[in-house]
Amino acid sequence: MNTKFKKGILNAIIFILLVSLTFYVIFKDHNILEILEIMKQTDKKFIALAIFCMFCFIFSEGINIARTLKLLGCKITLKNGLKYAFVGFFFSSITPSASGGDPMQLYYMKKDNLPIGHSALAILTEFSSFQLVTVTIALIGFVTNYRFIETSLGNIKYLLLIGVIINTGILILILLTIFSKQLILKFVNFVCQILEKLRYKKVEIFRAKCLEQIQEYKTGAKLLMQNKKVLFKIILTTTCQMVLYHSIPYFIYLSLGLCSTNYFRFLALQAVLYISVSSIPLPGAVGVSEAGFLNIYKLLFPAELLSSAMLLSRGISFYLFVILSGIVILFFHVKKHSKTAA
Repeated sequence: MNTKFKKGILNAIIFILLVSLTFYVIFKDHNILEILEIMKQTDKKFIALAIFCMFCFIFSEGINIARTLKLLGCKITLKNGLKYAFVGFFFSSITPSASGGDPMQLYYMKKDNLPIGHSALAILTEFSSFQLVTVTIALIGFVTNYRFIETSLGNIKYLLLIGVIINTGILILILLTIFSKQLILKFVNFVCQILEKLRYKKVEIFRAKCLEQIQEYKTGAKLLMQNKKVLFKIILTTTCQMVLYHSIPYFIYLSLGLCSTNYFRFLALQAVLYISVSSIPLPGAVGVSEAGFLNIYKLLFPAELLSSAMLLSRGISFYLFVILSGIVILFFHVKKHSKTAA
């Protein structure tokens, strides 16, 4: 059993334990049968809209990845773009701080014979657009709903501050990585120095390969900058992606027969909640996201409906699609092995 497989099993076990503990803590003082009964009585067309929003969330990432790779001259179908999006969502969900998503996307792209430099640039471009839009919407949401958020957030407002700082820092680092050749070269030299100290014999071969990839990477970055129309489309697609994602709690609200709060307040609150919990180093921010939902929406949902709303919203925006992503990845594995066997 190799190290990667062992690590994957460990992450999955930690993820399942976190989910189990979260639901035990949240529902130990509630009647789960009553909660399920409330969920059965929801307006199913709004539930369907919430699920549609989540499909669009995954679909948008697939479009952006495929769009960037096509611009860089790679032959890629939208189906493969969606595969990479599902891979990113699944492995981001079961690893701390979403650390497994990007490396696994890169791995699957490599398996599909895509150049590493172009694959890395496509992932970083999509991720930087995601960070930019996420921080922007959260800040707009916070400013426009400051008084309400101050009342409902409590101590979570400190998490919001940390989330904004960390996500902005990540965005700046990504942009430097994309456009600063000197920074990349320093990093390669640093890695080579470590390898030399470890008495690795093929350091120069490693350095040559890295420099070749960096040149390919920089050529791609230059091409991206020359195609501002494509960059605009990527950011616009990401904006639609995040707006739809942040709309899910509102559709859950409507499905429960509620209508006294406007859509934009829900959009703002969900954007703030998302960035507040994104910096927590737990797989899928499990536990913190659920607790944050119960805290931030306690003034919008009646107390007897709040737990049901959380279960529906989080179930659609996270747990359902972790399962679906796992099924999609399994499907591609089975399909690939069938072709190999044939």
